[in-house]
Amino acid sequence: MRKRWAGLTVLIAVLVVGAYLRSLAGDNRASDVMQTTNEALMVLGSGSNPYTHVYAMTNPPGGPFGYPPGELAFYGLAHLLGLNVFRVDMLAGIIGLGLIASLAPLIGDGFAALAIMPLAGAVDVIFHSTDGSNDTAASFLVLLGIVALAWSLDVRGRAGQTLWWTSAVALGWVVAFKEYALPIVVFVALFLWRSDARRARGWIAAAAATTMLFVLPFFAWNPVAFVSNVGGALLLHPNIWGRNLWHDVLSLQPGEVAIAPLIPAITLVAFAGAAVALWRRPAPNLGAAFLQGCALVAMIFVLARWTTSVYYIFLTPLVMTGIALALGAERATPATPATGA
Repeated sequence: MRKRWAGLTVLIAVLVVGAYLRSLAGDNRASDVMQTTNEALMVLGSGSNPYTHVYAMTNPPGGPFGYPPGELAFYGLAHLLGLNVFRVDMLAGIIGLGLIASLAPLIGDGFAALAIMPLAGAVDVIFHSTDGSNDTAASFLVLLGIVALAWSLDVRGRAGQTLWWTSAVALGWVVAFKEYALPIVVFVALFLWRSDARRARGWIAAAAATTMLFVLPFFAWNPVAFVSNVGGALLLHPNIWGRNLWHDVLSLQPGEVAIAPLIPAITLVAFAGAAVALWRRPAPNLGAAFLQGCALVAMIFVLARWTTSVYYIFLTPLVMTGIALALGAERATPATPATGA
């Protein structure tokens, strides 16, 4: 009994501290992302295509809007709800901590507390939830999807089915928000397929349909503009810079372009090799499958030629949640997923 109360007390304490510290963080707007998103929402609200617009709020001005339509939908919904879009990520960060805490009945209070503890007072994590970037919100969508999925495998009946489809929609949405979340969703889907292929078909179809629901209208509106903006943004920064192997470890300078053009090919080959290796090694539980996808995303960040620290803010709560789910696997992932009868 004492251990039970001790774990619960620590869990509540770190959750309260994390929420409180985030609520104190000021709106610093160090990033141009939310200002550009706000401009894109205004363009869309006027009836124009946000992927053909020349942006004044990008840094430097005149840059493309490189985020898929799921990002616009997320902040557009927040705007319709009367929320300040510049504070949405702070709120998403707080709710994200709550989602991790909600796993406690599945994995134990101790594992849930351990997942939240490194996040609660992490200065970088808190800073980037209020700096005008969008990675905290994207991470929230992944957390919503994986937590709903973990619960759907444990809960039967209508509630289990609702959680099951909620997870599919959330994870489909995040692919239309940040395309680099795709490996995570793929390896979660692979785990479900290997566990129960018949049931997984519907989940995969729902996730894919959600992604397409956001993407196809804008692609059809102007395919060239959409591809050049969203796809071109991946190659927007030709120089070596940021938190990655090339800049931080090898100390290559931005002007060293001899290897820079080769980095995307190097990343692709390394990513493909790692993906095949992980594909051939079935994950024993949902948490492990989730971590496999996170590892591939981390590889993209580490091997990219231009990476900002905020990219890793997207991954941090996901990795902590995956570890907690994997450690609590006996309770988090039943041998046979519930059918939701």
